[in-house]
Amino acid sequence: MEGRIFINNSEIGIVEFKIIDESMGAIGGDFVAAEDYGKFKSEIQKLTERNGNANSQNFNFKIVVENIELNPVGGICLIDSEEFGEMYLDAVGISQSELEKVDK
Repeated sequence: MEGRIFINNSEIGIVEFKIIDESMGAIGGDFVAAEDYGKFKSEIQKLTERNGNANSQNFNFKIVVENIELNPVGGICLIDSEEFGEMYLDAVGISQSELEKVDK
């Protein structure tokens, strides 16, 4: 399932999500940056280096799949490692009913 990723109202990228752990409502996948990601890249890389990721406490992340905004109560984490050149996003605490709507 493809998800569009936002910080506030800026679309920063897309992720082709896979369910990582259905019982925890966890999804994740490789993050592909959009043009607006550049506004946040430096801070996200600093947070990744310092804390291991940038998360929902640092930014107002949103995930939209098929025009449905998901509500991951456990939060959203984005890893952008300048050292390894990899970007990955995961989210935890998505309800079973939300997962069923988007994982057809």
